[in-house]
Order: sequence, then structure tokens, then C-alpha cells
Amino acid sequence: MAATRSKLLFAAFHAVVAATVSIAAEYPMRPIRIVVPFTPGGGTDIIARAIGQHFSTAFGQNVIIDNRAGGSTVIGSEIVARARPDGYTLLMQINTLTALPAMMKDGQGTISLDQFSPVSLVAALPHVLVVHRSVPVASVKDLVSLAKAAPGKLNYGTPGAGTPVHLAIALFASMAGIELVHVPYKGAAEYTAAVLGNHVQIVFGSAPTAIPHLRTGAIKALGVTTARRIPQLPDVPTIAESGFPGYDIVSWYGVLAPARTPNDIVTRLSKEIAVATKSKTFADALPDYVLIGNTPAEFAEFLRKDAEVSTRIIAQSGAKAN
Repeated sequence: MAATRSKLLFAAFHAVVAATVSIAAEYPMRPIRIVVPFTPGGGTDIIARAIGQHFSTAFGQNVIIDNRAGGSTVIGSEIVARARPDGYTLLMQINTLTALPAMMKDGQGTISLDQFSPVSLVAALPHVLVVHRSVPVASVKDLVSLAKAAPGKLNYGTPGAGTPVHLAIALFASMAGIELVHVPYKGAAEYTAAVLGNHVQIVFGSAPTAIPHLRTGAIKALGVTTARRIPQLPDVPTIAESGFPGYDIVSWYGVLAPARTPNDIVTRLSKEIAVATKSKTFADALPDYVLIGNTPAEFAEFLRKDAEVSTRIIAQSGAKAN
């Protein structure tokens, strides 16, 4: 009886393995969905659509971009975490994945790394500290002086708690010793509209989102968040050189699948992302981004280290979830 049961279990195990291998070999056989936990138009959405176009061409399948904004990316992220781990539902995520757990009490209403299978880091993007054109400042130093003269009177917009934009401003405010009011939105399009309408006075906009409005004079650029000046705005100083040495924050963008997605599928997706990020077509479509593309193991290690960095920033800045 025991021997028969063992044989049955052994046969069942090999049947599952064979089925998984078969599914991975034939993947993908139907459309792929990439969930973006923000509204359309921001950096995460732009990257997701570029990856989706590449997947569609490479795999010969339609790719659906599903914008599910809200909850500081938790709403969209949970959709993917709960999806069947078969490679047909993916997540385009940012720094929030590693920052939010450190900001939430007892992990309430948050997401965690162990809910996902890392696929690949895709790109990084600098941010620009901008203010509405009516704000009477011309430099980071001026902004700090204005904020100190009127604590709690200046508002800043972000696409949600724990996002790199939120951490960037919270860290800046902490280093400058100023008090600003956080106004969270559901995406870059919303907080950009807010600063254009002077509903908030400050945002740390992504370079591709901010630059068109800088050209019209609707907003003013005071500093960039990277350690070095960026080619797109060579005359705009870094925040570090504006009196805050060591300041250096960027957004990263990566693709994740639900936990327990077969390794063969994760590896295939990762290899296609590497092909995309090395292509001229991709580079031409995303001139403002630093394109990366790495292996699942490398991305997993990157996430681990980024979580440590995010935790330190949150502790230093006192950033809160609301």
C-alpha cells in the first residue's frame, strides 16, 4: 500500500513538472497584461507601454496596459500578487515596493517583496525640483528661505506615499530643516496638473514630464535629484551642489511577476527586456531614461539593497504614509 502511494505521488509530481515545463516552453499563448499602479501619462506608464510594445513584437501576442492607480501602488500591486503565477499578469513597479513596508505600521495596507518574482530592472530616471512660476524663488536656497519664513504654508504633490517623489521631497525637507505639506495624488499627470494650476507649489517631476512645461515657462526648475547634472537640463544645478552634499535620488522601474511564477517564464521575460533595453528603437523612444535590463537574480539583489536604502531615508526624513 505504502509503495503504491509513493508511486502515485511520484507520478503526480512528475506530471506537474512536465505540465509546467510544457507551459513555459509554449509561453506566451495568449495576451499578456502589464498592470501599472498609476494613472496614464507618468514615467511608469511610459516605460510599461514601451516594454509592452516590445513584448508584443517579440512574442506575437497583444499586450494590455492596465492602469490601476491608488493606495500608493498597493491596489495595482495586489492585483498582480493575487494573480495566477503563469506569466500573463505582470507588474511595472517603482521604488514604492521597497519603501512602503518601512512606512506602514505593522505592515498594514502594504505590499512586500515576497509576494513577487523579480523579472528585471528596466530603467532609472532623474527628477527635477520645480515650482509654480508664481513662487518668488530662483534657486534651491531661495526656496529653503521662503519655506523657513512660512513653515507649513507650501504644499508639494506626489503620486503617493512611499514613491520616489515622496521620498525625494521628504529627504530634502529633512536636510533643509523645513516644513512642507504633502498632497498625494494618483499619478504624475495629476500632480503635474496640480502644480501647473498652483494647487500645490512644489513637485519633483520626472525629466520627461517636467521639461515640456519648463519650456513654456509654466513652472521653474530649481535643481535635479541626481549626484550629477543631467544632459537635458545642463544649466540646472543638482540639489547636492545647492547646499545639500550627498543628496542623490532617482526613480527605478522594474517588472515583476506573481510569486512562484515558473523560472523558465521569468527568465524568458527577463531576456526579452534585456534585448529591448539594448535596442536603438527603445533608446530612441526613451531618451530621458537610463536603460538597464538585468537578470532576475540581479534584480532580486538590487531590491534587497534598495529596501535598506529606503528604510534609512525614511528613518532620516521622518516620511510618513500620509
